[in-house]
Amino acid sequence: MKSFAVVILLLLALTGCNVSFSSGSQAGLPTPTAGTASQQAEAAEAARQYLAMIDNQEYEKTWDRAGSALKATTNKLMWTNVLKASSKAFGSSAQRDIDGFGFTHKIEAAVPEGDYVTVLFVSKSGNKAHTEKLVMQKEQGSWKIIGYFATVRTEFGART
Repeated sequence: MKSFAVVILLLLALTGCNVSFSSGSQAGLPTPTAGTASQQAEAAEAARQYLAMIDNQEYEKTWDRAGSALKATTNKLMWTNVLKASSKAFGSSAQRDIDGFGFTHKIEAAVPEGDYVTVLFVSKSGNKAHTEKLVMQKEQGSWKIIGYFATVRTEFGART
């Protein structure tokens, strides 16, 4: 019951965040690329720094380092509450593996052109797979967080 209440609170908090990076109609947007090894290393380092802040409950620090696309669509209170609710619902992971990168110059129709990357992390604990997606934009020479999405999937039985 407690986890159900946390999920409801998380959904209510998310209604105040307008940066969607949705899977809806993305017609006209470029297909993301994997990037170069150098780009991947730089993005991975920045993403791991943000995850460390989230794990250490330094939510305000993530806001202070957030990109303009995030700050244009929500406020500090909403952002930090979403991170708190996510952390409470999903916890932190000691071992995260990068599952992919997506570099692009246009991430969503409503967001201006620029340099963007999505970094996908996965971790497993027993029969649960935890996925975290960080979306960042490059501003003033560094990657700034503009989105964080976490999900947990329980796997049942053997895969075929």
